[in-house]
Amino acid sequence: MYRVEITNSQSCLELDDAFLRDVVTRTLADERVASATIGILVVDNPTIRELNRRHLAHDYYTDVLTFPLDCVVTPGNHDVDQSTLRGAGKHIEGEVVVSAEMAVDRAVEFGWRPEDELTLYIVHGLLHLAGYDDVDDAERLQMRKRERAILAHWNLTPAKADV
Repeated sequence: MYRVEITNSQSCLELDDAFLRDVVTRTLADERVASATIGILVVDNPTIRELNRRHLAHDYYTDVLTFPLDCVVTPGNHDVDQSTLRGAGKHIEGEVVVSAEMAVDRAVEFGWRPEDELTLYIVHGLLHLAGYDDVDDAERLQMRKRERAILAHWNLTPAKADV
């Protein structure tokens, strides 16, 4: 079971809550996450910069921040190697904060709609909560492959993909 709470505290992009819930549930299901409680907070650039500064000591704008609150792996036999799907069998609690303003600004650069860019941010954040990282080239490549596979549900292909 997936519980999703969406909070919208920005005014530069109209949101479709039902679609955002679908993005969250499909991403978690594709990763075979056992259960999750996820908060999605859609903010503007000043808000995400302040959160980035306060929690990570990074004083700059960013597209997405993730805050894992809890992650438990269910003991048992999973039919998927976690090196392939890192969310498999996990019970995840966390928050994903995304900047709608950044999505509006960057969408033009990448040649797609702001809603598509925001979808990428949410998928990326959820993959972080599932256990992916993008700290080195090998990890980044794995994460980009999963992003592309998940975004294909909505016929989206990121222009900046590394694969």
